[in-house]
Amino acid sequence: MGKNHMKMFDLIIIGGGASAFGASIRADELRAKTAMINAGLPLGGTCVNVGCVPSKTLLYAGEIMHLARNHGIPGIELEVKKFDFRKVVQDELALVETLRNEKYSTVLKGLEHVTFMEGSAQFVSSHEVEVSGETIHGEKIIIATGSTASVPPIEGIRDAGFVTHIEALRLEKQPNELVVIGAGPVGLEFSQMYSRFGTNVTILELLPTIFPASEPELVDRLADILNREQITIKTGASAQRAWKNRGRKIISFTVGGKEDQVSGDEILLATGKTPNTAGLALEAAGVTI
Repeated sequence: MGKNHMKMFDLIIIGGGASAFGASIRADELRAKTAMINAGLPLGGTCVNVGCVPSKTLLYAGEIMHLARNHGIPGIELEVKKFDFRKVVQDELALVETLRNEKYSTVLKGLEHVTFMEGSAQFVSSHEVEVSGETIHGEKIIIATGSTASVPPIEGIRDAGFVTHIEALRLEKQPNELVVIGAGPVGLEFSQMYSRFGTNVTILELLPTIFPASEPELVDRLADILNREQITIKTGASAQRAWKNRGRKIISFTVGGKEDQVSGDEILLATGKTPNTAGLALEAAGVTI
């Protein structure tokens, strides 16, 4: 298609999360003709949909339950009379939808110079992108596609089945026992969240300590808190194989050369992130990672 018949933009933004929105708002202020292309997560990206908003909502619910049971103030007796996991999750998802509409969808509709295009983008050249069968041209292009949870190379993990933080925010049934692989911020956050809901949690961490990027003094204090909350932590644990048996999911792992195994109703993978760049045809734009 020649440029005479192609939609021309000053700026093309690939992605619909926080970075993409920040760029689109600034571009609109500068009156730059802009196309925003989004696929995958709904508008708002990670934070509002599957990150800080829903996770902190569930963490707060867990904190309320924890304080009711463990406030430690003499003369005050409290109890949690009822805990409806499904209702708590439904309320969290309703909040996510409300904020997504108020903070993103409504804002986007008010950007005079920004055209929203829903679909998967693919580079045709360094200045041309194809979306939904249409090729558009941009003088500048911003790639703001974010990342998604990575899946470690554990034998049988896909057949056994697992969830990432994304699915763990939307479960309809609370697991009685949860195996968390990874003890970074996400793994620890979800471990404590579900433990305070009443789930028995076991954490497997490959490195010698939990939260390895943090200060040793903080790590020791955090490990002590989690242990007192009856979360089982196994460090130096290398997950080897996963399988299902009578509806339960089992992970075999080694610690110091000795093999052991742990089972649960669900496995949560929290082993880092991988960029959402597959399918963009970055090579057509001369981009290398």
